[in-house]
Amino acid sequence: MSDNQHFSGTVDHLADTETVHICTVREDGSEAVTPIWSVVVDGVPYIRNGYGASSKWASRVARTGRATFAAGETRLPVSLTPLGDDEPLNQRIDDAYRQKYAGHGFALDMAVDGPGRRATLRVGPA
Repeated sequence: MSDNQHFSGTVDHLADTETVHICTVREDGSEAVTPIWSVVVDGVPYIRNGYGASSKWASRVARTGRATFAAGETRLPVSLTPLGDDEPLNQRIDDAYRQKYAGHGFALDMAVDGPGRRATLRVGPA
């Protein structure tokens, strides 16, 4: 399987799975698995942490720029980069979160209006 096909499978997983599991590496080398939400906009996946960049998994990602997603026994390695201040794209990501996670109340609010929005990460191939 080519790298593009492998990443295409990652995009599909992030688009089709309500709660994905991000795997990050602690300083001691052990793996931490955290359930999070993801959306795909124009074929590009994005993740947010409702608590912003100060959460443990987000801090580990900031240190390495990498993570994996667990899909059963399969690990899907990715790179992660901050989105930055692209307001039109952030609004489209907000809309994707609202559509995918409608009915999730306060947790959704944290993702689209709170610190999570300021910590949007673009998911790319490892």
